[in-house]
Amino acid sequence: MSTRQSICLDGSGGRAGSQQQPAGTWIRFNWEDADDRTWLESDAGMDELVSESLLAEDTRPRVVEHDKGLLLILRGVNPNAGSRPEDMISLRLWFDGDRLISTSRYPLRTVEGIIHQLEQGTGPATLADLLMELVEGLAERTDELIESIEEGIDELEAQLLDGADRELRGRIGQIRRSIIVIRRYLAPQRDALARLSIINRPLLAAMDRGRVREQADALTRLVEDLDMARERGAMIHEQLLTRLSDQLNTRMYILSIVAAIFLPLGFVTGLFGINVGGMPWVETERGFWWVMLLILGIGAGLGIWLKRRRWF
Repeated sequence: MSTRQSICLDGSGGRAGSQQQPAGTWIRFNWEDADDRTWLESDAGMDELVSESLLAEDTRPRVVEHDKGLLLILRGVNPNAGSRPEDMISLRLWFDGDRLISTSRYPLRTVEGIIHQLEQGTGPATLADLLMELVEGLAERTDELIESIEEGIDELEAQLLDGADRELRGRIGQIRRSIIVIRRYLAPQRDALARLSIINRPLLAAMDRGRVREQADALTRLVEDLDMARERGAMIHEQLLTRLSDQLNTRMYILSIVAAIFLPLGFVTGLFGINVGGMPWVETERGFWWVMLLILGIGAGLGIWLKRRRWF
């Protein structure tokens, strides 16, 4: 069953009626749907290279100029249940002035939000505005995700001040993996928008290019925030390992002190435990207490000696 949806803009922020001349048409569908793939390849009047890019299994954010339009491959935060937000969804766009074709595998809140705005009559007036709102919406969702990552790092730093915990290592690892995945797509997306901002074509007015430039600058800031968050995560991980190592060394040190004290005591008790003739105090009524005094004396002497040597 086809998932394709055609939305005609009325030029004033709403959807055009059946009797109105549309200001542009927005066509959206799921690129995994077989019927929609056939439509794009055969009936959409699309160049073969463009259709292949829109239907590719794996994509990287980029902007490609074409004789008839612009091809944009972007990434957005995954809001779907059971998915991790950093598993970013690919949004493929084709803009030729009369049509804006968008396709993705999973729903995006940015896309759904713009559809709701058009239903309310408060959406974009032109396809160029629609394209800019898609770009801005994806960046806004990504900004929220990065803010949540930074808050998670702040929380980890606070917990580290309270005390080192081995469970923190797993949480730090998850955050660092998320940062790596997000940056993998965000850095090329920043470069793609920077390229889009300098494209001088009638499809994008000077104001539109200015908005794209602002988004490219915003993505640059987000990439810098990610780099800072990655460095903070690495510092927290190093501090945690240092604290855990210090704890282990302290415990091993205490065990070494105890072993140093009890080793000669164990020798004394072992020596008096041998069953041979000539052992002192064997026939003495208070022999046990003499041995205990000897052990206590040796233990106290060792403790004083270690203290003077500043072993503890």
